[in-house]
Amino acid sequence: MSLFETLLQTLLGPDCTATLTRSEEGHPALELSTGGTVVLEPEYLVVDEDADYERFPQLCALGAGLRHLHDFLDRFPAMVQRGDERAELSLDVPISKPLWSDEGLWANVRLFTWSGDTLVNVMEQENLLVTREALYAHDWQARLDAFDARRAAWADAFDTLQPEAAQLEIPPEPQLPIDDGWDAFAEALGLAPDALQARVAVHAEAAAAQLPRVRAHYEQLYSLKLPSGIAYLAALVSALGDLPQDPPDPLWESPPGLSRGSDWLDAGLSVRLAGISGWFAPDALSRETHDASVMHDEVPPGGEGPLDARLDMRYRRNAPQFVAFLGGDSDGLHWGFWYDSPDHFPVIAHNYARDSAETWLDADPEIPAFLRGKIAKATQQILEELATLENDENRHFALKIWRCLRVIEAHLDALDALDTLDALSPPHPGAALRAPADEPRCPWPRTDRYPVGSPPLALRPDAGTVPSSVPGFSLAHDGDPSPAHLKASLEEAQRDLAEGRPAHAHALGLYLHWRDADDLRDDAGALLLATYEALGFHPFAAILKVHLLHRDLGSVGVFKND
Repeated sequence: MSLFETLLQTLLGPDCTATLTRSEEGHPALELSTGGTVVLEPEYLVVDEDADYERFPQLCALGAGLRHLHDFLDRFPAMVQRGDERAELSLDVPISKPLWSDEGLWANVRLFTWSGDTLVNVMEQENLLVTREALYAHDWQARLDAFDARRAAWADAFDTLQPEAAQLEIPPEPQLPIDDGWDAFAEALGLAPDALQARVAVHAEAAAAQLPRVRAHYEQLYSLKLPSGIAYLAALVSALGDLPQDPPDPLWESPPGLSRGSDWLDAGLSVRLAGISGWFAPDALSRETHDASVMHDEVPPGGEGPLDARLDMRYRRNAPQFVAFLGGDSDGLHWGFWYDSPDHFPVIAHNYARDSAETWLDADPEIPAFLRGKIAKATQQILEELATLENDENRHFALKIWRCLRVIEAHLDALDALDTLDALSPPHPGAALRAPADEPRCPWPRTDRYPVGSPPLALRPDAGTVPSSVPGFSLAHDGDPSPAHLKASLEEAQRDLAEGRPAHAHALGLYLHWRDADDLRDDAGALLLATYEALGFHPFAAILKVHLLHRDLGSVGVFKND
């Protein structure tokens, strides 16, 4: 079902469906199941005498806007080709926004990128595609023509194409506000380009020198591949921690080092070091974990002794394929690496552990681009605020955040400039912190839909398919499935797994792990464990075993003195 057809169903309600056809004049027309036809003329709707327009007031209220939406959505899925590379922008129902509202039309935009026949990346993001204002503008056709012109140039911008490209209009860059105190502020921090470049280079070199030891420890503990981008993040935070002062108006004073650097990140981006990003701190790799008896009211049988370090920052409903490296500011928000296979490097995902606890893929799969994306989004939001704020106190608060963002961005610019030092002999060690070409991500195609609680899955081509009975793989599922449905699905997945088709068990096992229902906990754990073993995903199985054993921990902080 196309997004336009889904919109029609939303507007018509459950008692009427529409079949999209063409009128004799070639205009889009809707044949209604309740009788009658609605023709979408360019400037108005024509409702014939057999159609009872009072039964679908929401659709009629759109008027010419319905034809405009049809013409725009008819351009999707949109393809762009560059040599043997191609990208596709497709639209789906938004997850957290209404499809149609007073704002306009929302969609969940997916950007798929292929190299030859290999799917190399998937980005996913909710976007306001068409504002209500644009939909009814007198120059609608000119705006649509401008979109087509921009679309024709996508091939020239192939490497920087983002889901936002699907919007009818890209919002203009906000006008920069006046910050009279910025120059003095930057001078006090030592942000002169040459001085900043020299200082950042020292921290980049130190992080690059630490990376092999951190990576070896990670691979010994997790048996997974650690992206070099984690050292890029460590270099950034270390350099921020070397600033001569805390961020503006701190809640507390922090000594120079990673603590101060993390405070700068928090002040600008509302993120903090957590999980494995803290492994670059002095003595971090030699930390001891708490004994299970300290963290449990009653230690589960087999769980005695020091806790496994893989439990650090592992929330109750986190999938075994997720390893956290950043914390957020609310609702248990945290970011981590999402592994599709232990044999490949991961992408980046996030999870609100104290909200829905669902895991979502981020648009950028590597840390440098991920940080740039967060800064761009945060900067746009704060500049929009500054453009409208009149209250001095609120303006001071917003200006403080903007300054922090500018400081962080200046450090990223200095880090990225190290890439240009590759031409030197020898090249600067810090230039290796950005993800090199020898860190391949999983090439398997992702599913169009996904098990509730997890992102779209990259499934091994010989793993079979996921049936629509798995929650999230069919639009027909509404609300929680019944215990009888889940029991039948579990038995079917076990049969598929035994017959060499693990995709079903993989998707259902992840859903049940996220669902965390008492009555299915043992069976769900056994199913996912057997699936990982059958796929040869032994590192995920090992994480799952220790997680299931200690799932009732009251805290995700398992290290002493943290």
